[in-house]
Amino acid sequence: MSTKPNQRIRVRARKVSSPRAELLALIFLAIGMLSACGGGPSDSTNPTSNSGPVSVTVSPTTTSVDQGDTTQFSANVTGSDNHAVTWSIQEGAAGGSISQTGLYNAPAAAMDVHVVATSVADPKGSSSALVTVKAVSVSMPASAGVRAGQQRQFTAVVAGTVSKDLTWTVDEGSAGGIVTPDGLYTAPMSGGPFHVTARSVADTSKAATVAIVLTNGGFRMLSTSTLQPRISHTATLLPNGKVLIVGGNTCTANVCSGTLLATAELFDPATESFSPTGSMSKGRTGHTATLLNDGTVLVTGGLNPGGAADSTAEVYNPATGSFTLVGNMVEGRDAHTASLLGDGRVLIAGGSGGDLNDFGFYSLATADIYDPPTHSFSPAGEMPDEAAFHTASVLLDGRVLVAGGERNSGPGRGGNVAIFDPPSNSFSAGVSMPSARAQHTATTLNDGRVLITGGVEEQYLAPPLILDTAVVFDPVTSTYSPQLTMREPRKDHSATLLLDGKVLVVGSTAELFDPATSSFAITGDPSVSRADRRATRLADGRVLFTGSTAVAEIYE
Repeated sequence: MSTKPNQRIRVRARKVSSPRAELLALIFLAIGMLSACGGGPSDSTNPTSNSGPVSVTVSPTTTSVDQGDTTQFSANVTGSDNHAVTWSIQEGAAGGSISQTGLYNAPAAAMDVHVVATSVADPKGSSSALVTVKAVSVSMPASAGVRAGQQRQFTAVVAGTVSKDLTWTVDEGSAGGIVTPDGLYTAPMSGGPFHVTARSVADTSKAATVAIVLTNGGFRMLSTSTLQPRISHTATLLPNGKVLIVGGNTCTANVCSGTLLATAELFDPATESFSPTGSMSKGRTGHTATLLNDGTVLVTGGLNPGGAADSTAEVYNPATGSFTLVGNMVEGRDAHTASLLGDGRVLIAGGSGGDLNDFGFYSLATADIYDPPTHSFSPAGEMPDEAAFHTASVLLDGRVLVAGGERNSGPGRGGNVAIFDPPSNSFSAGVSMPSARAQHTATTLNDGRVLITGGVEEQYLAPPLILDTAVVFDPVTSTYSPQLTMREPRKDHSATLLLDGKVLVVGSTAELFDPATSSFAITGDPSVSRADRRATRLADGRVLFTGSTAVAEIYE
């Protein structure tokens, strides 16, 4: 029996496919699986295979933190798709703690700490950041005056720790007075000096001490408050003994905003209370208010709600409790001065002109004269130099001493002095002050001399220097006394001539200048220690302080 050719061929093919075909199939299957897994020799995009070493960077690289406070770190891993890190502290538990999300918690000790981030993919990849844990400090004024038998609230600033708790003690014990756990000190009736110490609870080695000097004068907070907390306002004593408080910027929670006030209020010394009165035509700040001989008050210039130096003026009439617009000044101005002359006219000098929104502000050398009978202004010549934030003092002979202020160019400005002569309506140059200054005070003493205190002196390539110096100008000899030193640097403070001829100088602290000895002495300090408060001497010799908060105080 013969076999057909196709049958032989099928039998031969069947024999080839059994051992060899299975082997070939397995080989091709393996190649396919490797290719699908990216493991083939020609695969150049393997996502789990990275060339180069793993590296880690930590952000921020350096920082400082209060004791007990927290700060967040982050880490960036390159060279691996595994971006996970472990966090640790090189100094161990003494250096604080850090979570595995990078949130660091500082220890209760001042030290340098290294926060380390280490790659999970490759522990050889790590980086660190330097953390400076701050030292604890306690600060408050070195000295203070407190009226005998009266109270004074002390406040100490604790820095370098989240714990602000303090313990208060009187170093001399009960003989030196009593202090409560929150720093309210009650002075004894005599003796001293005494010392009140505030000590940090977080670090008992850190403390601050204030030396207490008992005085015969001091401040007393009123039981009533102003109707509107304000700053950069004016306060003018009226013939009826009340005080007219006008304009300024609003203040809320001890923060003074740019909102300008048109409102006014009256303080009555007899009842020590405040009441509303009429409002101005517009809000103003940096304006002036001058009591005229007829008992009305001239309000001039200032910044208006549009942010420009204003040229308008209005007059307040105590009889009607209302303001009336009068003629305009030659140009708008704020941070200027207004001085009542012997003939009843008012000299308005210098200040800042311009607009906040256009070309900015610039100091002025021009001056205006206001004539009450005609309610009009006219030019009064120009000062030898432009000036803003200067002072103008009426001398006993009727002339006006214009001193210091900001000029338009050059540090060292503000030492210039000009003298205005009312009969000729003209200025002449005076003898420059020993130190240039602006935002200072000038007070005409009973003997005709002028006390000039504090202020700011511009410096080249450095912040302005706040001055603790004072000088006395003698108009008879056109000379200045040697420079005197006050308790602290001061600007935007007040200086008030008292009935006894001394001058009360008040900023964050208070002191008295005695013209007889040309010296300063500590007196009781205000409860609200902020610059730019308005001081008004009342008819009975007491001094009213208003501004920045609704709290008002009396010095007596």
